[in-house]
Amino acid sequence: MKAPITTDLGSVATPYDYGAGEITTTESFQPGLVYETTIIDYLNYLCYIGLNTSTIKVISKTVSDSFSCPEESTPDYVSNINYPSIAISNFTSKGTVNVSRTVTNVGEEDETVYSVIVDAPNGVKLQVIPEKLEFTKSSKKQSYRVIFSSTSSSVKEDLFGTITWSNGKYNVRSPFILTV
Repeated sequence: MKAPITTDLGSVATPYDYGAGEITTTESFQPGLVYETTIIDYLNYLCYIGLNTSTIKVISKTVSDSFSCPEESTPDYVSNINYPSIAISNFTSKGTVNVSRTVTNVGEEDETVYSVIVDAPNGVKLQVIPEKLEFTKSSKKQSYRVIFSSTSSSVKEDLFGTITWSNGKYNVRSPFILTV
């Protein structure tokens, strides 16, 4: 029987202690799928954490004159930045949270299908729509949505899990954390 990873103090370790996983350098050169985070994602992040449009334009001189912060920008929208990992704060008080991601196929096969594999902790119902991403020569980008729902009001600690897209050759793993 395998024992859990522990901290120096002897308590069971979480991803806060050991990270999201090991890096395999050769696989990073052929990732299969990539999450392309854009300048707009980063500018919107600044909006979501409380900066206004004029402040952002002062600190980033290259921002287009047409840029403005989305209406009703709140820290809750940080979860929608197109990044491989997903973090949702105050999860249990929200009930249900929708997060969207877009991935680009950079694998060797132009035509391939990725299926989702979900590892969700107890206390969370997780649905990924669609469950398969079909890439073609003319369709290199695909989007998916993740719906997180709390199934327990008694959750007392942060929850961790993963969403993995696999086509049999590549496994593209996205860790998530739901803070209480």
